[in-house]
Amino acid sequence: MTDLNTDCRHFRSDRPCAPHKATGVVCATCEPAPAGAYDPVATRVLVVKLAAAGDVLRTTCFLPALHRRWPGAHVTWVTAPDALPLFAGNPLVDQVIPFRGGVPVELAARRFDVILNPDADPSACALAHAARGETRLGFDLDERTGLARPLGPGAARWFELGVRDDLKRANRTSYQQLVADVLQLDWRLEPPMLAVDEAAAERGRRLRAEHPPADGRLVIGLNTGAGRRWRFKRWTEDGMTELVRRLSAEGHRVFLLGGPDEIERNARLVHASGDQAVDTGTDNPLPVFAGIVDACDVVLTGDTLAMHVAIARGKRVVALFGPTSPWEIEFFGRGEAVASDVPCLVCYLPDCDVAPNCMESITPDMVQAALTRQVEALRA
Repeated sequence: MTDLNTDCRHFRSDRPCAPHKATGVVCATCEPAPAGAYDPVATRVLVVKLAAAGDVLRTTCFLPALHRRWPGAHVTWVTAPDALPLFAGNPLVDQVIPFRGGVPVELAARRFDVILNPDADPSACALAHAARGETRLGFDLDERTGLARPLGPGAARWFELGVRDDLKRANRTSYQQLVADVLQLDWRLEPPMLAVDEAAAERGRRLRAEHPPADGRLVIGLNTGAGRRWRFKRWTEDGMTELVRRLSAEGHRVFLLGGPDEIERNARLVHASGDQAVDTGTDNPLPVFAGIVDACDVVLTGDTLAMHVAIARGKRVVALFGPTSPWEIEFFGRGEAVASDVPCLVCYLPDCDVAPNCMESITPDMVQAALTRQVEALRA
């Protein structure tokens, strides 16, 4: 058997590698990168992040720091199936494995140099504990209790924040800095990473060309949903309706964003705007959704996946907050949070009977003022 570079990140045991398919190069004559394609792996890193897609997306901001700490790292990321599209085209992740319960067969017989688990979620801790590795950072599983076990001071702080509402409400440190401390990484304000392929980008460009704003005006993306778990992450429909009317009257084009739960709401908002607002669809796959967000100049949203997509794509963002913390969100100098001053803000409750509640207390004037600031910053 001829010499094979089985330590190369491009090597596949069941098929020709991508450089071989592209140029015909073989291992024996393949030059080291950057002149050639041979790229030996120095450290094999496993990242366990099983949370909601938006939470997974914002965690991709640590990938540059990960590669700084472990040069030549081969990164395997285990995540929930619905988050898989987030990694398409990401050059800093080598393998993505969906977690559907139990230890994935791809991990069962492997050993890693480093295992990173930033979450105290029992399933994530159990998976990280079951994976074989030398160094563990973040959270492990306590075998007696079946609960998370923090592995350092940063993890201990994040652990306590997760179980005490008073500390969560008082916290003013961003999620990114908190989790960088959990994983003991030198994070340098790098934003999340989300690639948009050409087909998805073209979908957004085509929508904008078909529905251009008035001369000198902008496309404002309005994400009207918030998922089913946190209904109070969603602003009121009355507030959205009034804002859409105002923006349309000013000549801005409003692109309505959302999922299947927003079909009827978005139709009503189109009608309220005199058919000036554009329903961009409520069944768009995640890559297409990101392409439509790319076509917007400013995005208005709650604390949802749309917010994280917009931040990752470098959009100007106005995000409305109620039950969750606005201070944990890093906008990278390209956005702002809007929240009312109700005393129970950041309650982390899925429901409440306060009237008016936190989201009802956010007025169209407050939101329009924030949008105006972001529009002016975009034009500066």
